[in-house]
Amino acid sequence: MLDKGVLASILRRSPLAGTFALALLGAAGTTHSAPPPFTKGPYLQSLGPTGVTVKVELASPAPASLEVFTRGTTGPAERVASAESPEPRAFHALRAEGLRPGTAYDYRVSAAAAISEVGHFTTATGADPPFRFLIYGDSRTDHATHAAVVRLMNSTPADFLVNTGDMVHDGREPGHWQTFFDIERDLLRDRCVFAAVGNHELARGDPAGEVAFLRYFGSGDEGREPRRLYGSFRWSNTRFFLLNAMDNWTGEERAWLRAELERALVEPGVLHRIVVLHHGPFSSGPHGKNERLEGGAVVALMREHKVDLVIAGHDHAYERGEGAGLKYVISGGAGAPLYKKERNTPETQRHEAVHHFVEASVSGEQVQIVARRASGSVIEACGFRGAGPWTCEPEAAAPPGTPPGEPSSRASACGCGLPGLDPRGGAWIAVLVAAAACWAGRRHDRCA
Repeated sequence: MLDKGVLASILRRSPLAGTFALALLGAAGTTHSAPPPFTKGPYLQSLGPTGVTVKVELASPAPASLEVFTRGTTGPAERVASAESPEPRAFHALRAEGLRPGTAYDYRVSAAAAISEVGHFTTATGADPPFRFLIYGDSRTDHATHAAVVRLMNSTPADFLVNTGDMVHDGREPGHWQTFFDIERDLLRDRCVFAAVGNHELARGDPAGEVAFLRYFGSGDEGREPRRLYGSFRWSNTRFFLLNAMDNWTGEERAWLRAELERALVEPGVLHRIVVLHHGPFSSGPHGKNERLEGGAVVALMREHKVDLVIAGHDHAYERGEGAGLKYVISGGAGAPLYKKERNTPETQRHEAVHHFVEASVSGEQVQIVARRASGSVIEACGFRGAGPWTCEPEAAAPPGTPPGEPSSRASACGCGLPGLDPRGGAWIAVLVAAAACWAGRRHDRCA
């Protein structure tokens, strides 16, 4: 193990390295202590105008309870909602109802004689005010980069998060999920993530990955078991549709999507319809377009029902464009190996193989995005109004050594079928040691 003097030196050299150095010091100090009661979370799910679900996983089965308090008052905080899960379980989904739209709250969870850190959230509004959300996905294997992207996202104001899938390398592996939740602990505590399932969360012939995804991100807290890998939610004037892109689009999901899109066309106050799925209808990367969507005539279905924007991942890059009457964004750069642009497609208007996330904002008919590299620099800032085309601000220069469309030296083969191949996640402490040594200048070949 690295000694504290070496870690202190790393801390002085780089703020990013300092993050991993401090994590290592904390890990070293707790190696022989009892495990914390909260192994995952608490984190936010199914946040709406009047309710929220808080999920938590415990080191050992125990009852759990949730308390929600007012925030921003000058006097003592008032408890306004609570929920109990009295059965001793390792995993709990605690639902609080009766909240006010567009209101800020604090919350905490009690379990196993311990109380969690205080988390924060603001409920969705029932009217038509502007809002912001962050888009990211394909975190998978490079945990140091994933942590850097998350740290930048954590400092970026937003009402909620949208994840395009492939959160982990193999959804059947509990250790991969643990690493994901370790990295995103603070982010998910205070920002609700609405996630689309990716192919790496699933596996042919083995339901373990699907079960894990549904447990962690399924909407089974409204009195039903989470059995569907798709769903929808509304925020302000926008209806979002979270889809399972790996479906064959000949059965239940397609019928559900058609019915939901038709309902959204006449839903009072809805100005925008945004689809989120892992493998989208267009891409200039190695995966290309999703043939399943073409085969099921889903592209035409979305166009006919006035979908404004399709958000996808799967190809590990940033891409933006428009095709078949649909505007799209690909955000697959939260930590997976980067992919080059492999084909010139008429739909593609911008592509850059870079680790990144996307800030999105909606105000009335206007939708705007700012794609931001993991360094914090801006890839591009674009937007559209209603059914109009993309319009972009003048490009900022890319940082030296990062030409558009070229991946970093971390690029490698993906193994992008449904998982079952070699897990590349590695142990969390090992990743931190490697990242710290890398940023200290000890392994230049791995840091280029």
